Amino acid sequence: MKKTFAFLLFLPILYSCNEIWGYKFNTATIPTTPVNLDFINSEYDDYNSTSPVLGETFPICFSSNRRSAGGEYDIIYKLIRFNFSKSSGEFQIEEETNGNMDVFTENADLKNALRKINSPFTEFGPYLTTRFPFGNGGERILLYASDEFGDFDIRFTHNLNNMNYDSIAPISYLNSEFNDYYPAFNKDSSQIYWCSDRNGQFDIFNVELDNSLNLLDRLYDNSEKTPRTIDALNSSSDDKCPFILEDFMVFSSNRPGGFGGFDLYYSQKTNGEWTKPENFGAEINSEHDEYRPIIRPQSGEFTNDLMIFSSNRPAGLGGFDLYYVGIDRVN
Repeated sequence: MKKTFAFLLFLPILYSCNEIWGYKFNTATIPTTPVNLDFINSEYDDYNSTSPVLGETFPICFSSNRRSAGGEYDIIYKLIRFNFSKSSGEFQIEEETNGNMDVFTENADLKNALRKINSPFTEFGPYLTTRFPFGNGGERILLYASDEFGDFDIRFTHNLNNMNYDSIAPISYLNSEFNDYYPAFNKDSSQIYWCSDRNGQFDIFNVELDNSLNLLDRLYDNSEKTPRTIDALNSSSDDKCPFILEDFMVFSSNRPGGFGGFDLYYSQKTNGEWTKPENFGAEINSEHDEYRPIIRPQSGEFTNDLMIFSSNRPAGLGGFDLYYVGIDRVN
């Protein structure tokens, strides 16, 4: 009874503090119309992003040809922060330059990784993951594709076990004599999805991994595996850039019935099967190209989830730009 009484006495103080500080909003909604991430975009092509970490400050890596003035692509690193104003309810996102030193330190190794993997060739489609049974959030595995030997092959590097991103290795069972890129794990890392044009057009493939191995050893595994196309997702057109959050997949396709060029689609895995892909609609897609969507789940302070993608629609800074938009919560 005394505890209840004390809590009731505390409530007016809590609400009066909110009034004093001008707090009117406890939750925010990420804009549902795409917004240009102009503070990280350039006049060149900026796309194919990855960002695996929860929290209001997080790293984002993406492909850009800004350093070559429109030539080969490198993978670029930025640290960005988002929150919302509790007085206005406005969602805010910006580059982080003066934040928590622990966050900068934890992500500093990514710059070392990119210095080692970037080359005179093109590096595309980074995929950064922390989903493994090792250490803290500063330990990561970075997957990407390179055209060093002509066609695109998928590779990875990591800083696990004090490796400091020293080694770069191909994921042999994903690669072919054709173009293979945009890898992504399913929710429990028991499968990898990616896209390849080995069948004459780009299709989405997956392969089963050995669950008896840890995630790093699954990537080094050289045992024979059988890639399979996902018929429920693929079409007679190009289907590319799969990304999975829980049982929800987003990808790009130029299949008939879209709004022009490549559009963004989604599919839900139900009873072990992917549902028929649905177009995200005219609110997100355009008559131009929309590419490589990724989703970041948000905390309870937000009513929806954050999706980042790239598009060459007009009114950007030039070429492909990165955009963000709010979508219905995946879970």
